Amino acid sequence: MTAKLQAALKQYVYSFDALDRVPDGPTSCAVAPRRLLSGETLATGKSTTVGPVLSGSHVHVAWLLKQRGTGSKLHTHPNEQFNIVLEGTMLADIDGQHVQVPPRHAIHMPTGVVHATMASGEGDVLFFVAKDTRHGLAGPPIDGIEDGPRFLPGFGPQR
Repeated sequence: MTAKLQAALKQYVYSFDALDRVPDGPTSCAVAPRRLLSGETLATGKSTTVGPVLSGSHVHVAWLLKQRGTGSKLHTHPNEQFNIVLEGTMLADIDGQHVQVPPRHAIHMPTGVVHATMASGEGDVLFFVAKDTRHGLAGPPIDGIEDGPRFLPGFGPQR
């Protein structure tokens, strides 16, 4: 195959490990390279979640990481979400319940339900997200203030 023909082909297969930048050439979906998902910096967002996002016409998918002992403030969004834990243990506050989500388990955040997720203090959590595209991946914090993520005791910035 010639380089010109290869450059004209649309990309349909994506390696999450290689998404530190938008791929060259046409793609089958919107690609947001690896980045902090909420806010420009940790101080101006509500979560420590980092990763690339692929967005089709109806579904966002992402391969995301939260560092141990870190996570998001309580928030909600108008689209449902599934998180599938690949490595580590996710701690979640969902609709007033506190749950642990081990590897190979999924957690469902229905539309409009107040929730927050964190990586346990034992290690980072790597997880896959699937979410409908009626809204982005990050919803607003319940308190309305994007002033940084949540940390387990003993983690995060030392003051």
